[in-house]
Amino acid sequence: MKVWLKRILIGLVVLMLFAFVGAAIFLLTFDPNAYKHKIESIVQERYNRTMVIEGDLELSLFPRIGLSVRKISLSEPNSTTTFASIDSARFAVAIWPLISNRLVVDHVAVSGLKGWIVRDEKGNFNFEDLLTQDPPAIETVDPRFKSDEIRPVPAAAAESNSVLPQPKKTDFKIDIAGLEVQNGAIFYKDKLNNLDMRLNQMTVNTGRVTFDQPFDVSVTGNLEGARPVANASVNIQGLVKLDPVTKLYSARNLEANIKGVVGDVDVQTGTLTGDFAVDSFAHALTGSGIDLTISGKGAKGTGLRNLDMSLAAPKLNFDSTAPLLQMTNFAVKGTASDEDDESYEWVLNSPALDISPTGAGGKPLTGSVRIKGKEQFGVNFRMEGISGTSDALNVAQIKLDGAYARGNKRAVNFNISSPAKMDLARRLFALSAMSGNVVLKDVETREQNIPVIGTFSADFLKSVASFKADAVINSGKFSFDGNVSRFDEPYVRFAVGADSVNLDELIDNVSGAAATPPAAATGGAKAPAAPQEAEAKPATTAVRNLVSDLMGSLIGSGTASLKQITYHGVVYNDVTAALNFTKDQLGITDIKSNIFDGQVQGDALINMKDDEVTTKLNFQDVSIEPLLKGLGMNPVMTGTGTFSLVFASRNAPEGANWLTNATGSLEGEAREGAISGFDLAPVLADPAAYANNIEQAGTWKFDPAAKTPYKTLKTKLVLDKGELHFAHFSLLTDPLLIQADDNLAVYNLINNQFSFPGKFVTRQPVTLNQEGLRVSIKQVTLPFELTGSPQGAQLKVKWQRLNNSPLGQFVKQRKDKEAEAQKQAAEQAAAQKAAVPEPQAQPGAAAGGQPAPAA
Repeated sequence: MKVWLKRILIGLVVLMLFAFVGAAIFLLTFDPNAYKHKIESIVQERYNRTMVIEGDLELSLFPRIGLSVRKISLSEPNSTTTFASIDSARFAVAIWPLISNRLVVDHVAVSGLKGWIVRDEKGNFNFEDLLTQDPPAIETVDPRFKSDEIRPVPAAAAESNSVLPQPKKTDFKIDIAGLEVQNGAIFYKDKLNNLDMRLNQMTVNTGRVTFDQPFDVSVTGNLEGARPVANASVNIQGLVKLDPVTKLYSARNLEANIKGVVGDVDVQTGTLTGDFAVDSFAHALTGSGIDLTISGKGAKGTGLRNLDMSLAAPKLNFDSTAPLLQMTNFAVKGTASDEDDESYEWVLNSPALDISPTGAGGKPLTGSVRIKGKEQFGVNFRMEGISGTSDALNVAQIKLDGAYARGNKRAVNFNISSPAKMDLARRLFALSAMSGNVVLKDVETREQNIPVIGTFSADFLKSVASFKADAVINSGKFSFDGNVSRFDEPYVRFAVGADSVNLDELIDNVSGAAATPPAAATGGAKAPAAPQEAEAKPATTAVRNLVSDLMGSLIGSGTASLKQITYHGVVYNDVTAALNFTKDQLGITDIKSNIFDGQVQGDALINMKDDEVTTKLNFQDVSIEPLLKGLGMNPVMTGTGTFSLVFASRNAPEGANWLTNATGSLEGEAREGAISGFDLAPVLADPAAYANNIEQAGTWKFDPAAKTPYKTLKTKLVLDKGELHFAHFSLLTDPLLIQADDNLAVYNLINNQFSFPGKFVTRQPVTLNQEGLRVSIKQVTLPFELTGSPQGAQLKVKWQRLNNSPLGQFVKQRKDKEAEAQKQAAEQAAAQKAAVPEPQAQPGAAAGGQPAPAA
């Protein structure tokens, strides 16, 4: 017995000796780098990704299997673009647990980890192929059953009644004693949502990591970004549980902190705490004790002054596949202010809400939004009477009521309510019977009540919605209907129609002059008021407001067809137009209307971001007098006109006249009318009486009763920096032609002064007969310059240009004859005086009487 025991012991020693020697020989001869290409080829075959191991592999076997590697990278699928890279990594694996199908890693240390996560335009991530499970095994048909017979349900399928894909079961376990990542970086680019961010200087430390078991984790780093701009520190801690097989993830006692610039906010305090559980298969989220707090100020150049907001969810349960939504004391509130001294407040409260496939109920959900400052806006929201189930949800009433006002202008109050139906499973929503009122109130406390009815429906899976609204305005029917698509970037199509609309009852007057055109027709005293009053208009419209901000977030197109519009007493018939808006720009094309006994066509472009307006209008055979009245101008002209108008204006600096930033042109022709203010008949009846070669200005006054008929008026005016330049001006009457010196005549609209050099050209022979002088001139050209303002102008004739003309010779001969007559009269007076003896006079009397003859 002792002999056999001795032999056994000797054999064990020899066996251990051989094992030790074999292991030593293996360690001395085994080269793990020989398997680098094998590993790379396996990755290539399995994932179609290229793995490159630049550094050497270092291996140790006892007491644990240890492996260290340097300079390793992994590419994108079927690409040379790098997906992830590691500067160095080392870990040790226990040998004996591998026998029981467990991978126990003593410690993992990674340095220089970099990962590039990309989400494409369809929402797919570039790492999803790494998580894809092997396709299920092909079901083997039991030969005992024919193809058309009922087969037994597989046990795996019988155990699950879910329509979701079931995770693949495995008994393999991974156990990591600890993970440490130093100097890491994660780059994230989301093409679907236009995000480009990265987490630099990332450090990760964990406790013992075992799938399906919670473990401590701590992550720190610096969040940087280009879209949105970000530069903030991040610190995340919590007890995390991961189960990639069943796609279940949870975090308890989670605390995430962020401080720094994120987008438009410089976050001073940003904290998220609570417990979370995520089921990525069911797209479900369960939370408790959730508390989110953000407090900060606006980042430089954003215009935001400060921001404070919070979210509290003591209990939250959401499952998109059930669907299921449960909330208890859910509350969101916040405040903000900007550098324009406008403040914002918002509140949303849901004391109790329970919606599931088996029933629905809860207390009313309420909310509100407030804006205070240059604009006053407030809206209250209330949803009550919840019943039914998640796929047939009924809401007794959804109600909106609010008000909007801007400065001292008209206020708009509104209240809209409707029952609602929803199908949360199919993401359907409908308001079947909208009704309410819009009340307009002005500064004179007048009110106008506009009843509104309509419908609204939306399909959130297809990202489409449709709406229809009808209203009664000024006893006329008004309709507005259309649809919305692409909710992530809304595109709106609409059609507006109306029988008769009086805009004077709906919107504020543009200016006092425009609102009361008859007052301007009384004469010169009122004329200068128009530019000054018009100056105030852009000062109020150039400021960004809620309406322009809302328009700036939409893209779409629409049509308008209005049978009749009345504005400032002017009636526009058969108005049609096409509208296109593309974020901060509103284009109005194919504008057509019957107006002023003629037609108008044109286009307009409104840039709401830069407060720029560009208009192109073509007027065909319009009556001039009502056109001037409609524009709030003095109707000093009659006739029929055809002309084109181009006008562009942008926001002027505060305190500056809006005309300084306006440009435009007016080119066209007017026919068969009259111009008020002057009459050329007396001049033409006795032109000799006005012939005077003395260079002096005569006063010209506007006379409303005086009129000059004309045949045609051709003009081209150019507006630039508040000055109206006459590129061309030609007024043709029966007796003469009045022309401006091209590009020299100018009218300063800001100071109401003008300089108008031009010439009179007669169209019929002129006969001058005075004091024995007679001359007949086939055509007379008389240069002149009109300067001053409409209230006090000076007319000067440029006689020096006529010295060699027949008219100049006639005036010169008349002047010479007058001078000769005066000379002869003086000589006769002197002779008579010499013939009469001088009486004795007191001293000084001669001195006092001496000037008399000269006088």
